[in-house]
Amino acid sequence: MQTNDAWLDIGGNSSQGLVLAVDFTATGRPDARFADLLELAATGRPAWETLPQAIATDLGTGSATYLDRWFETVRASGRPVSAVLGFCAGATYATALAERITQWQEHAPQLILFDPEQANALGLYWQFHLSLNLFESIVGAEEIGRATAAGHEVLESTEDLAVLGAALISLFREVSSAAFDILDLDEETRAEFTDSFTAFVAYVVAAGEFRSTDGWARAVAFSSASPHSGLNRLRNAGQEEAARSLVARELRFDCEHKDLLRDESAARALAELLTAQDLARQIRM
Repeated sequence: MQTNDAWLDIGGNSSQGLVLAVDFTATGRPDARFADLLELAATGRPAWETLPQAIATDLGTGSATYLDRWFETVRASGRPVSAVLGFCAGATYATALAERITQWQEHAPQLILFDPEQANALGLYWQFHLSLNLFESIVGAEEIGRATAAGHEVLESTEDLAVLGAALISLFREVSSAAFDILDLDEETRAEFTDSFTAFVAYVVAAGEFRSTDGWARAVAFSSASPHSGLNRLRNAGQEEAARSLVARELRFDCEHKDLLRDESAARALAELLTAQDLARQIRM
């Protein structure tokens, strides 16, 4: 059920504090979602997940636009927030959102980040590569190879996420348009596919405006076993101490990045963290 134009209701209906989850989900996404994790955690907590694509469907929208809409909608609801979750590049938004909420309500919400990353060019290119692969059986491997090579050339030529994003959107539209012609899809279906990819790129490019990870110092990080995801990216580069020092606490799970939000051990750990926070607040009261 859609809660409003900024959030999707993915939780229960208990009277406990609201859990906010920052992520970009879309139809056909292979990665697990926060809805999967919260269902496994079975806390019954009310939970809302961001709808970035309802805010921006093209490049040029700054990070403040996302944060303003998300924060103002929560504040207007009058509901206290007990935790803010963030997945991958969503960790940067989650951190900034938690900071705003801390200034508004009496208690700071718990900050829990899942494979946290700053938005980066390689990650954006990889998602482009995965998205193009969906069309390989339609347009052929040669066409996919041409587009991915062209995208990689732009990746190596610039450090500007917006420039890279614009090029990847153009290439995606070329390939998808050819595929849609072969499938003879109607305009509405075509627009749904292209708008979703463009909205994702806009979301990542705007996330790139967050340059600091200082706010992560109070977060609990949930890390998968994927070597190039989250804090493991630093470990893979031989920066173990840097990985550990970025967050207050790290919990590591034996699963791939795409499965972190459906991992049963991660769900149990999340439920324990949220329950411990409730008990701590009751003692303070």
